[in-house]
Amino acid sequence: MNFSRVLLGAAFAFAAALAPAASPSASAPAPVVRGQVIIDRNTAPWESQQVQEPCILPNPKDPERLIMFYSGVPSSNRRLCYLGKAWALKSDPFTWHQDEANPVFAPGEQGWDSGSIRLDAVLYLPEEDAYYIYYSGTTASIQDRIGLAICPAGADGYSGINATSIRRVGTAPVLAPEPAAPFFETMASQAAVLREWNATSRRWDWFMYYSYRGKNGTLPGLRLATSSDGKTWTRHFAADDPRGMGHLFDSTPNAYYEWHQVSKIGDTYVLAIEVGTDKGKRWRPVLAVSRHPASGWTQLDVDTVLQTKWSGLYRDDTMYHVATPAFYQIAGHWYLYVQACPLPGNGNYIDGHWDMWAIACDREIATAPGLTRLFIPGLPGSTAP
Repeated sequence: MNFSRVLLGAAFAFAAALAPAASPSASAPAPVVRGQVIIDRNTAPWESQQVQEPCILPNPKDPERLIMFYSGVPSSNRRLCYLGKAWALKSDPFTWHQDEANPVFAPGEQGWDSGSIRLDAVLYLPEEDAYYIYYSGTTASIQDRIGLAICPAGADGYSGINATSIRRVGTAPVLAPEPAAPFFETMASQAAVLREWNATSRRWDWFMYYSYRGKNGTLPGLRLATSSDGKTWTRHFAADDPRGMGHLFDSTPNAYYEWHQVSKIGDTYVLAIEVGTDKGKRWRPVLAVSRHPASGWTQLDVDTVLQTKWSGLYRDDTMYHVATPAFYQIAGHWYLYVQACPLPGNGNYIDGHWDMWAIACDREIATAPGLTRLFIPGLPGSTAP
């Protein structure tokens, strides 16, 4: 053995031990939540103020593609809203192609939805080979009724979605506010719609989760309506609501509950809701879960999916407010699609400029005892709430 070589090696080892450890950031960039704008509001005048309500479905005629229905508001007249469509490959859910013929659906020329509309939910019914498009409308500026339009899917599932093919169902909304007790509603809007096969009854059960305004205030929580055909609805008043408002779950006081999505993930029903806490001071996605679509709902902590936790992605000047959240599993991975806006100079979210974003969901969290774990924006392995 060469003794001098051993001493030299020991000296190097001793020096290395005394040297400061290399900073992880010096060798590799810190991991960040992946997210990007997928529809820029500046793409077209009809959506130049805000882009919102991402309703995404697999193309029933093309297994490689996705379809998105969404809304846009022009900066020239913020009382108006239109519906557009776009497509993406399942292999690349961050790249969306807007249709040159957009918008494909507009407020009616006359009638209950002639003032403004807003997209609520879209379902594809294989037995009818058609899309059921639920939307909120009004003769004024704030949507106060829920309507239904139907569009045949067509040969390729996409090109036939146009202003000619989309037809309103009847001349009246499918759900109007109920002013009588115990509901005391002046407005009903923003319907998330789910249908589920009832093997016992051999029929489809339909569930609608809607926002409202009325005696309880502005958008104080969500209520339920049910149907057997998606066209005629019966509302329900949840008597077990602790605050006596007939809500599906005990909503947060002084918060606005507006657009939302419903889905079934594993054995768990999930509502993704845009909630403006402190009367709209900070809009964010909020989750509620249940084992049954009509009862037993529990809201998770309102900060569970708060955008400020999206490491390396969140900034005040891009996504201070986040709204219209919708979760989708695409090619084995989970994504959250939202609209987001910087903090407006005057502090009023109504004046925000909203683009549409897609965010990767790599953080797994527990929800309620015995219910499915969910993936939300965040880094893999990060601490669950």
